[in-house]
Amino acid sequence: MTVPASKAQQAATAERRAKAIKMKLAGVDWQTITDQLGYKDRHTACRDVRRALEAIRKEQDNEAAALRQITVMRYDRLQAAFWPAALGGDTKAAEVVLKCLAGRARIEGAEAPTRVNVEAQQLGEEIAALLDQAVHTRRDDTGT
Repeated sequence: MTVPASKAQQAATAERRAKAIKMKLAGVDWQTITDQLGYKDRHTACRDVRRALEAIRKEQDNEAAALRQITVMRYDRLQAAFWPAALGGDTKAAEVVLKCLAGRARIEGAEAPTRVNVEAQQLGEEIAALLDQAVHTRRDDTGT
């Protein structure tokens, strides 16, 4: 059984990760980050930064999900307020209800996909190539 890290250890780890991220963003190589921040090796430094970035991404994903849920709830309330009038034949209320349905579909990803033009397809291929190149460069930097 592992003993959980103390608050001081957690704070020290968070501080070191923050420094490592800043250094990597500034273009510092993994070996220098390892040496200056006291990591065991380059692989450990890289893994630590990757974990920190994953944690940040998860936190942002959670915040975005909460915001989407709040927005859906607002659409639900607005739709509920106009629903009886829309069913009663009020065309303005029906327009509001339809806009609520469309907005909710956009947020929840239930909208039908739109056509992709050739330029967007080409851009997607260029982005994929850049990501592939970045992965290979990262492997070269980390030695993994």
